Amino acid sequence: MRMLVTIAAPMLLITACQKDTKDSGKDDLSATATIVVPNEETSSARGQQANKYNTFYGPTEQFGEGRVRSWVNISHDNKPLAIGMEFTEGVLVQEHSHSSGDDHGHEVLLKLHQKAKAVMPFDHLTMGFMAEGHPPPGIYTKPHFDFHFYKMPLAERLAIPAYELAKPAFDKNPPAGYLPPAYGKAPAGEARMGAHWMDVLSPEFNGQPFTHTFVYGSYDGEVNFLEPMASLAFLQEGTSVHKPFRQPEKFDPVNTYYPTRYNIWKDPQNGRHYIALDQMVLR
Repeated sequence: MRMLVTIAAPMLLITACQKDTKDSGKDDLSATATIVVPNEETSSARGQQANKYNTFYGPTEQFGEGRVRSWVNISHDNKPLAIGMEFTEGVLVQEHSHSSGDDHGHEVLLKLHQKAKAVMPFDHLTMGFMAEGHPPPGIYTKPHFDFHFYKMPLAERLAIPAYELAKPAFDKNPPAGYLPPAYGKAPAGEARMGAHWMDVLSPEFNGQPFTHTFVYGSYDGEVNFLEPMASLAFLQEGTSVHKPFRQPEKFDPVNTYYPTRYNIWKDPQNGRHYIALDQMVLR
């Protein structure tokens, strides 16, 4: 996305697995495993946890010099535990620059396994790389990745025009309670995305360099996506983060599971990187 902040398609791949298998190559995602989001538990406790759910993968896509795919963890009693993206080290080798006319930078669509849509509000994901970052200057003007978790159907999202062609829809904010407090809306908006709401309490707006953050999106008065962002340098370091993000009071749709935490980590065993939303709550 490109913004100035003002503080105010292949067939679905049906894959489920419970046992680890060996990675057949540095940038190969043909091997599958039960994905465990790291936390404070011991390794043995994590192993026991992994036996209580399955990981279901979406189709694998080429991105940069590597491969990426979506995944979702669903318990044996059909409750979602986590949703995210898995990508190889080659994804971080990005030779794709973008011009000012290509506001999305380099982006790839990640379809979800059909089981994910039945238990969560998400329809599809995207992963985008901004080689030059985007405004505001000195904050997000560094190479970084955007990880969009879209609630709206793909066809509807792709139909979102440029801001100049649909100003009323971009400028129509969600009703009170549907966004967390202390989120500031960026002016205008992006085609095929919507308007962006930034966490003004995050470190990058308070004198510290941008490493990772969490964004909400809206269009035509509805929250249409959730978005962790992380700088290329932060991902290359392989540092782990497990951070709760502020929640709104109201949700749409209801009677489905929403995440309350975002996670970024690298698995030292297979060398893959992970982005995940977890700690699901029924709303």
